[in-house]
Amino acid sequence: MKAQLLSCVVVAVAVLFAVDIQARDPFPISCNLNVLIVFDRSDSVKGAFNRSRDFVLGMSEELNIAPDAHRVAMIVYSGATLRKEVYPWNFAKSNEEFSRTTLKLRAVGGTTDTKGALEEALKLMETRNKTVATLIMVVTDGRSGTRTDVPAKALLANEDTWVFAAATGDPRFADRDELEKIAGDINRVIMQSGRDLAIDITRNILRQAQIKCRKTTTTTTTTTTTTTTTTTTTNPITDCEMDLVLVLDFSTTTEPIYLRYIAMAQKLVGKLKIGSHYTRVALVLFSSVGKTYTAFNLNHYYNAEDVNKAISASEYTGGTTATGEGIRQATEQVNERTGGRPGLAKQVMVVFTDGWSNRGPEPEPMAKAARAAGFELYAVQSEGNPDDEGYLETNSFVLDVVADDMDHVFSDKTFDKLIDRVRQRNLKCL
Repeated sequence: MKAQLLSCVVVAVAVLFAVDIQARDPFPISCNLNVLIVFDRSDSVKGAFNRSRDFVLGMSEELNIAPDAHRVAMIVYSGATLRKEVYPWNFAKSNEEFSRTTLKLRAVGGTTDTKGALEEALKLMETRNKTVATLIMVVTDGRSGTRTDVPAKALLANEDTWVFAAATGDPRFADRDELEKIAGDINRVIMQSGRDLAIDITRNILRQAQIKCRKTTTTTTTTTTTTTTTTTTTNPITDCEMDLVLVLDFSTTTEPIYLRYIAMAQKLVGKLKIGSHYTRVALVLFSSVGKTYTAFNLNHYYNAEDVNKAISASEYTGGTTATGEGIRQATEQVNERTGGRPGLAKQVMVVFTDGWSNRGPEPEPMAKAARAAGFELYAVQSEGNPDDEGYLETNSFVLDVVADDMDHVFSDKTFDKLIDRVRQRNLKCL
């Protein structure tokens, strides 16, 4: 009974915290913003470091990282005797570059010198763009071996600066008092128990605010001269957003043709505008139920070269054919935690298969569930040579039930037509 009560209290606190964030709207939302990330990777957070890193990556997807938009800097630290890694302002000039750098970070252990990290943050603040607001995110459990109150107050004293403290690990072991000192306000302390909800609300706030970041022209007139100033702001809402999930059949029956699936998938990617604010790509490989898996999520690669390298590296497995399971796992990409952008991006799923499904959930209900989640479904077959060893005629019935309709069924001979249809979403940005 006590355990149930504690669970209810934790959930309630998380929800109340998230609602309070939304109501107060404490972020300095702007088309131009300084964002400073301070990462604790000491022994006390070692087990939760990856989740903390995911928290920052999730938020960063709603930023428009660029020298003339959201400028980022980062400090990664542990003990006082270990070197702090300081990434200066504009070290990442795009969302893709920020993600690549952040994904390489690892916990190293040691004591926790948060005081020293905040002092480094003060040095970085001297070189920030002081004409725009600054958001500082300190990711730590608050269990510092050094006093943080002096540098924390100095950071908070900076004009147009908002400081957040994101606790890592089990919230029962976080030092709430120290986190509040760092953030300056208990409402800007994000505890791990409410991490997912806080990410969702934070991302929604950022997304809605940036819809306003459109190109504008301002005209100023004085008594002596007329001056026209055109201010162009990069709009993170491009209207070219697309979430593309590629689903490849790697079962035994496709051994003669699976390389053609890879080639077609790479050709499609090469014709699209790939990027965090354009087309994101995920890859699901299926054969037997137990061998079906997501090779990479929508938020893993942000350029065509990296996507196609990952597709090329896909390892053929063989086995039975669980088409429905492949579609089921692909549908999970609608989730924001995998990089999905429901309501913003056009959602497209392309299933490459010979249609011979014999294991796992039936393809038809899984395809219906994918459509209900917002996906437009295409099915692609390879018209192999009957003289090829292992050749098997395509099961067109399964292709028909997987695709939205007959107009969404293509082959390697008509694949260019599929490319032309899918890339319509990107045309204005190409």
